[in-house]
Amino acid sequence: MNRIRVFDIGAILISISVLGAFSYHVYADRGGEAVVYIQNQSKVWIYPLSKEQELDIPGPLGSTHIHIKDGAAFVENSPCRDKICIHMGRIARNGEWVACLPNRVFLQVQGKTGNNGPGEEVDASTF
Repeated sequence: MNRIRVFDIGAILISISVLGAFSYHVYADRGGEAVVYIQNQSKVWIYPLSKEQELDIPGPLGSTHIHIKDGAAFVENSPCRDKICIHMGRIARNGEWVACLPNRVFLQVQGKTGNNGPGEEVDASTF
């Protein structure tokens, strides 16, 4: 019959501690202001969602016009052919993103955003 040894108990306690630390890091409420990260081929810009701004981000096809308004960011105009980035609409919640692949411009929201935190809303991929 196998018995649990002192080193087994130590390994279990260390595993539980590491799991708890990772869980806290992932699920802890970070607070802070919601921001939008805007990236092109060579640079990253960070802007708060709380302040209205209009931005022209350069890309290989020309400038992508981004508008930050009413706590959301969206691509208002882009030189790409299909304009999919414009049709992706407004982004306002943590983790949402818009990409203009032909012009190589990427937007992503990060931070605490209103009452809809992660896990409070079911989306199609969860269902």
